[in-house]
Amino acid sequence: MRERWARPGQTLLVHCGRLSVEKHPHRSIDTVAALRDSGVDARLVVVGEGPLRARLQRQADGLPVDFTGYIGCRDTVATILASADIALAPGPHETFGLAALEALACGTPAVVSRTSALAEILTHDSGATADNDPRAIAHAVTAVMSRPEHHRRHSARRRAEQFTWPRSAAGMLSALRVH
Repeated sequence: MRERWARPGQTLLVHCGRLSVEKHPHRSIDTVAALRDSGVDARLVVVGEGPLRARLQRQADGLPVDFTGYIGCRDTVATILASADIALAPGPHETFGLAALEALACGTPAVVSRTSALAEILTHDSGATADNDPRAIAHAVTAVMSRPEHHRRHSARRRAEQFTWPRSAAGMLSALRVH
């Protein structure tokens, strides 16, 4: 699947999720532009559908960004996530971030907003957090890519294994308890 999206040596990013205001998908496109401005050959695959799609496609004009639309087959989504070098989750108010956790489970590290709940899920080895700015996100992408690929992928999978559904549900119930 990777060969479909990226050339050899090209950094392949994926943004997976609803294309809506609260998810800040425009930051993923701005991140590709920032990476390319700094000399990094990067490409972005946007998996998902939503009310911002047309605006995002206009924003991405001239950049190496591909839009898949909604993909109903979870195996296909998993294959795309596993093919990417890094998953981007730039939304500053993400409460759980299932798409980022799925990316980790596929062995793909994530770069997430420092202000989202996802920042609590990631470890240094499984990705990076960044300020809510495309240049900061691009810098985090570059930092993650500087780590050996085997280490990045192994660490991402290992981190995802710590967030089973029963464990996540128990944590949520514990957080919601009123004492």
